[in-house]
Amino acid sequence: MPRLLLAALAVAVSLLAASPSVAHAATPCWSRVITDWTKDGQINGQYTPHCLRQAIKHTPEDLRDYSSIIDDINAALLGGVGTGGAGTKNGPNGGSGNNTNKPKLSAPEAKRRAERAVPHAGTSDSIPNSSRTIPLPLLILAAITLAALLAVASPPLIQRLRTRFPRARPAPEADGS
Repeated sequence: MPRLLLAALAVAVSLLAASPSVAHAATPCWSRVITDWTKDGQINGQYTPHCLRQAIKHTPEDLRDYSSIIDDINAALLGGVGTGGAGTKNGPNGGSGNNTNKPKLSAPEAKRRAERAVPHAGTSDSIPNSSRTIPLPLLILAAITLAALLAVASPPLIQRLRTRFPRARPAPEADGS
């Protein structure tokens, strides 16, 4: 009887020990990327480029609009920071773990690579020099208003010009036959 109880206890402990890994494996990789980023604003784990692209597609609107998560994921994609190759534990088969085959880049190196990929991103230096100072819809509205004013004012102007500069017209010829 004690052996049966001991065996049941061993089975229960092994099931409890296996449950977090099963739950982790059931979580999509894009969700793990977003959860990783929300912990400290950085992508610390090793993820495949496919997984990072899926995380961009599934990022909630509030994070997309009010945080730098998309920029950080793109930097990870461009610079190879936090990405694992196809042969890593976090490859196509899922799972998690650290990539021991590829050394992880330091934060300054990752920032340098991201700056090289997208110079001056998010600063006033990234605004093009040839930007318009007057919005295009306002320019279109001004052109339509000017055309309407010319259409309204043209008949009186034409009449005034005709009275000031009359044209000499030849007299009609009488039929003399």
